[in-house]
Formats: sequence, C-alpha cells, structure tokens
Amino acid sequence: MPKPNYIGQKKVKFSKNSGERTAGGVEIVKVQYEDGTEEHFSKLMFDKIVDTKPCDETQLRKKRLYPVFKILATVMREWGVKVGELTYLSSLMNNSLQNSSDAALIKLVSKWMPKPLSLDDVDYLTVDRILKDDNKPTQ
Repeated sequence: MPKPNYIGQKKVKFSKNSGERTAGGVEIVKVQYEDGTEEHFSKLMFDKIVDTKPCDETQLRKKRLYPVFKILATVMREWGVKVGELTYLSSLMNNSLQNSSDAALIKLVSKWMPKPLSLDDVDYLTVDRILKDDNKPTQ
C-alpha cells in the first residue's frame, strides 16, 4: 500500500496531469486534497513540495522557495550581475510580476463590469456583487 502524500499539512487525495503547461512548457499538476480543496502546481514545484510526511508552513515555504533562490542566484552569478544592480533587478522583477497579476485580476473583474483601466477603477458595488455570487466555483 503506498504511503500517503502531503503538501504542507494537507493530505493529498490525488494528483494528476491537468493537461496544461506553463509558458515554458512545464507540465501543470492538479492536486486534490482530502478536504476537497484543489491547487495547481508546476511539475517542478510539485516534485519539490510533495512529501510522505506533513510539514509546517515555514518548512513548506523553504521547500517552495529555496530551489527557486538557488536557480536565481546561479543565473545572477553566471551573468555577472553587479551588486549595485540587485535593487534595480528586484524592482524589474516585482513590477513585471505585479503587472501580470493586475492584468489577470482585471480580466476576471471584467466579467462583472466594463473592463477597468486599472484595479483602482473597480468599484465596491462590483466587489460586493462578486463576493455575494454563490454560483461561481471557489478554489
């Protein structure tokens, strides 16, 4: 009998290939937990965080982020990024990821109102309507 799998404190009921891939071509894994909730992970992340024993949130964060840190640090060394460029590089990364997150949220909110120019243009009536909608699946 196979040992149970965990991601953090959550016991995995099953995991399977979602049929989707990341922009870089990596398989996306769909995970359903014993409590009925679901999450999606890149196969790269999934392989690092799934374990036969549960762990706390601090340990899970280390499992999630340390491999990413090692890759980023290697890339910075290989490219010869200068110490003084780290702040600028970090700002570029943060701004790019924030812009992508904002664009995704605007796309979702646009199902409820005319497409806003920014998240600052979303009104609280729309926010309330979204939060009150019981017909949409939550994940």
